[in-house]
Parts: sequence; C-alpha cells; structure tokens
Amino acid sequence: MSSKVKSALLRYGISVGLCALCVILMLTSEDLRGATQQETYRILSDAFSLPGLFMLFGGLMVWLSNEGALNGLTWVVTYAFKSLIPGLRGKREGYGDYVLRQQEKRVKGYGFLFLVGSVFLAIGLVFMFLFNAAY
Repeated sequence: MSSKVKSALLRYGISVGLCALCVILMLTSEDLRGATQQETYRILSDAFSLPGLFMLFGGLMVWLSNEGALNGLTWVVTYAFKSLIPGLRGKREGYGDYVLRQQEKRVKGYGFLFLVGSVFLAIGLVFMFLFNAAY
C-alpha cells in the first residue's frame, strides 16, 4: 500500500472515529430504552447531525482560511499579541508580507472533512425525515 493511500485511510479513519465517538457519547447521554419511536428518531437525528455539521463547518473554515478570508483578522491578532508581550517585540511583519507567507502555507487534502461530514449529516437527515413522518 502506498503512503498516499495510508495517509488518506488514516485521515478518514480518524475523522469517522471521532464522529462515531460523538454519536456514541450523545446516544449514551439519552435514554433510548424508554423512548418512544418518535423520540428515538429525534435522538438519532441529533446524534448523527451534529458531528456531521461540525465536520462540514471545520472543512469550511479550512477552505476560508486557504482563500485568505481570515488573513486580516489573524494578522491583527498576531500584531496586537506581539505588541503587548514584551519578549515578542522583534521585527514586525507588514500585512503584505504576512499574506505572502500565508499563501505558501496553504492546507491541502482536507476534502475528507466535507465527505465524512456529509455522510453523517445525511444519516441524521434520514432520521429527521423519519421523525417528521412519525410525528
């Protein structure tokens, strides 16, 4: 197996495992044994939808960061932090230099966040439709 395939399987495995852990934690916090069918669908819908949305929004944040939508905010916070902490007062970087440096540090290969998040959200939506049908 090549290193690219191993890396992709590791990324997918960790993200699916994290989502599954969130689902299990949410299911154990609710009482499914005494729940009606409608309540069970609601609990399952919530348990699958929330991790899916978190993964989707995580991928969206990485994409926005790659496009430079957050460069101004991060530069201002970094500049203020370096101005307020006495030990960090070194050479101050201008905004243009910061943007050029950030363009070199783009994150690649984050599409798995969208895929895993979409699958978990789709499962949650199926349970939501079943909940609405039982209501």
